[in-house]
Amino acid sequence: MSLTQLIHTVSIKVQLNEEDLLEKLKILAEVVKDEIFPKERLTHYNIDLSTIETILNELLRMGFASKYFTYDCEDTDSVDFAVNLNEKCAHCGQTLKNSENHLINESYKLNSIYLELIKDQKKENLKKYLIDDFRPNLEKLKSRTKKLIPFLGAGVSIPFRLPSWGDLLRELERGLSDTNREKYIDIINKGDYLRALSFLKLYSGLYKNESMIKKEIKNIIKRKYVKESNLSHHNIIDILKLDTQFILTTNYDNIVSDFLRDYRDEFIMPQILETLDDLQDLMDDNSQKVIHLHGNVEIPNSMIVTKDDYDKLYEANQIKYVLNGIMSNRTLLFIGFSFEDEYFKDLYDKIFTYIKGEHFIIVPNLHPFDAEELLRRHLIPIGINVNKNEKHDFVKGIKTVLEELY
Repeated sequence: MSLTQLIHTVSIKVQLNEEDLLEKLKILAEVVKDEIFPKERLTHYNIDLSTIETILNELLRMGFASKYFTYDCEDTDSVDFAVNLNEKCAHCGQTLKNSENHLINESYKLNSIYLELIKDQKKENLKKYLIDDFRPNLEKLKSRTKKLIPFLGAGVSIPFRLPSWGDLLRELERGLSDTNREKYIDIINKGDYLRALSFLKLYSGLYKNESMIKKEIKNIIKRKYVKESNLSHHNIIDILKLDTQFILTTNYDNIVSDFLRDYRDEFIMPQILETLDDLQDLMDDNSQKVIHLHGNVEIPNSMIVTKDDYDKLYEANQIKYVLNGIMSNRTLLFIGFSFEDEYFKDLYDKIFTYIKGEHFIIVPNLHPFDAEELLRRHLIPIGINVNKNEKHDFVKGIKTVLEELY
């Protein structure tokens, strides 16, 4: 049976589209590998229990998985597994069936054929999306996964109906005269987003001060955010599966924390610079933390919205303290940024003055000739092929790269 046949059959059973099902099948392989596992282990990966049960039943029926019984022997305080309940406990000698001294749970194990099919499918995706000239860069990135910190830009949030930087600013053009609106759009089109916000504060008849701009940005984010459940349409779970201690972002929204709550089955408070007064405690805490360098939508006063705010932030000691503290011998992977806009270029240059080293960025449709500017800035590109006419193709390309890092 091919993986294609498996996906088609199971997608009908669980009533999921084939792309979303494939993501769940890949998660299954990535999480449990060749280990014996209980089905409950998968409920933290945005897969409901009924879907898990249906998938496992179909895998058993098709011969892609085997069923086991994990048992806890209360007499000897030992844990083991058996193929059937007529077996005797390896520790106390009692027959497992109908035994009152054993806690028994159904468990499963994926077979090697299934794992190979998933592996082959990933190879095909990599061949499709990775621009071959950048394969050595991906290999270099793979060697640094234990020291990796994802750094997320606005592109990561777009699949959740949130606007890009440029589109967000265009929604704020009310209150400008025709002449000033033309100048405002021109600044946005040049990618100078924070300067555009400074312009807005000066010339808008509606947004007289920063607090009004921040309030409206919060309203836009709250109004537009739609939690996308289709795993093939976004990269949040892919990023969380990297299992890094920190995730840095310049985004105001709480999308990552929203998914992190489901993924870890606990709420982990998103961090802003003002709350990071004890960096040692932060480093000692092993939970996956999201740090919003430019503020958080739930704390509007923390949001960096003008060029003056931005310049003051990167001249202050706090951000140097935080970046130096968490970036010691670490490597950044920039996701959801475009090196074509001035905002990211300036952001990266400011950050690089504190952290040095070599860092990585995933870039769509990058010609090797155009990679030279990135390399001069010690920013190593991973170029991916993206069909701009396919809505989620950039997401799939990023997903393909990140899957190589698990």
